[in-house]
Amino acid sequence: MTPQPAAARASAPRVLVRVISLPGSAERRARMAEQLDATGLDWRFFDGWRTPPPELPYDPARARIVRGRILTPGELGCFASHWALWGDFLFNGDADLLLALEDDLLLDPVFFQRLDAAVEAMGPIDYLRLYAKVPAGIRNEAHFLHRHIARFSGKAYGTQAYLLTRRGAARFRRSIRRVERPIDDEMDRFWAHGMAIRAVFPFPVMEVQYGSTIEDTRRVLDPLTAAERARSFLVRGVEKARRIGAATLRGG
Repeated sequence: MTPQPAAARASAPRVLVRVISLPGSAERRARMAEQLDATGLDWRFFDGWRTPPPELPYDPARARIVRGRILTPGELGCFASHWALWGDFLFNGDADLLLALEDDLLLDPVFFQRLDAAVEAMGPIDYLRLYAKVPAGIRNEAHFLHRHIARFSGKAYGTQAYLLTRRGAARFRRSIRRVERPIDDEMDRFWAHGMAIRAVFPFPVMEVQYGSTIEDTRRVLDPLTAAERARSFLVRGVEKARRIGAATLRGG
């Protein structure tokens, strides 16, 4: 392989690699450290949060309207952790991209050893998933290293792994004013933040089913009142109309 000129290497995007993990999750951290150390990436753990910060209030009454239930402690911790990581990325460094990973993953070492190829393939994309829970209307848009960049027409769910530019992180933070739905649900609202949902496929990570370290309470499904049901029907109808309208304008 012909070596890159020094100027080309210097202009390569700088990637901040962070693994969201609670400080006491020793087994998970050991597994992730072993995998990431083998890739040659410069990475660190980012201590997970359990509750949202004051500037991002949780609105349980609104959550009942939007989601039909209040959020669990695990969902609140997950939301707070990703929000805090975006802020750390934006305000405490000069990296161009963030690689965010959760601590319950098996990694494809070859993909992460060639992370530069994925970064190059992103082009103008600000948000690129490396995993999704639901194959929601996938359409292939590009390819690299025997993989595809696929676009989703619906919600993909999951926050296990993704690449995010500074502009993408700023868009997420601008579009969110309070916690009223799980973070993956929020990140899938392309009509709110303006970024299409795309993912690398086949996925370069696989989720390991440990069971949540933050989640210690089952979802509470108290029946909605008649007034709440009416408001929920209206809110969901508006969300659906916005989603369809945005998808139509973007061509799918």
